[in-house]
Amino acid sequence: MKIYCLCIKNVNFSFLKKLKLIPVGLGSEIFDKRWLNDKNKKNISKKNKYYGEYTFHYNLWKNTKVTNYYKKWIGFCTYRRFWVKKNFNNITNYQKLKENIIYSAPKEWDKYESILVKPLNVGKIKKIKMIKTAIIEIIKSPSLFFNYKPSLKNHFTIFHGGYYLNEAIKLLNMNDRIDFINFLEKDQFNPFNMFICKNQLILNKYYESVFPWLEDCEKKFGFKNLKGYKTTRIYGYLAERYASFWFNKYTKSMSWPINFFDTSKKF
Repeated sequence: MKIYCLCIKNVNFSFLKKLKLIPVGLGSEIFDKRWLNDKNKKNISKKNKYYGEYTFHYNLWKNTKVTNYYKKWIGFCTYRRFWVKKNFNNITNYQKLKENIIYSAPKEWDKYESILVKPLNVGKIKKIKMIKTAIIEIIKSPSLFFNYKPSLKNHFTIFHGGYYLNEAIKLLNMNDRIDFINFLEKDQFNPFNMFICKNQLILNKYYESVFPWLEDCEKKFGFKNLKGYKTTRIYGYLAERYASFWFNKYTKSMSWPINFFDTSKKF
């Protein structure tokens, strides 16, 4: 199993290697030559502020031979979120993380093509939070406030803006557009842009789907008006929902636990 650990902070490289992870340095932080990065050959590294982890995904897609000849599981974690054993113990220090992290694909994965993070339920949003976060969206559509229904679409509208999601949906092919709209009516998704694929053929198919769409979105939205938490990383937020949709639609997927442990802090 080949797992890339995507980092925007210069955490302990040697420790990540002991976990049998492949450390990748992203963003504006300075990483030494031991680290993989998103800056070699054909890249969109300068867009990391807006694309998040996907600048590395793009680099991997464009600069490696992603073919079905590579038979091993390939996936992604981050310096704060790790794939762990199904019955993991509470991870409070580095030793616990080392003991509970997954080093190879469990036998029960054999019948599946992709592994996703356990679903996150978006749930209800407090009225005061809605007012502080999305007053303009509420003015446009008062039903969001008075008759709020937990759904991925409404959640995205409140936190990132309905305009971006609605316009992005229009840029999908008709088959995926209808299915994605239906998917967004659900109240849960597999979050964090973390996934593991059975082989690079599946990963490549995902890249061939998501990147042309994100490129079309970029032509529509650009970068000039993307500011703050709400919209700066709009392409990453869109991809996060799309990944959950795509892997569930096009692969036989299984959800699996991860654990939050910030390796940029000292314990």
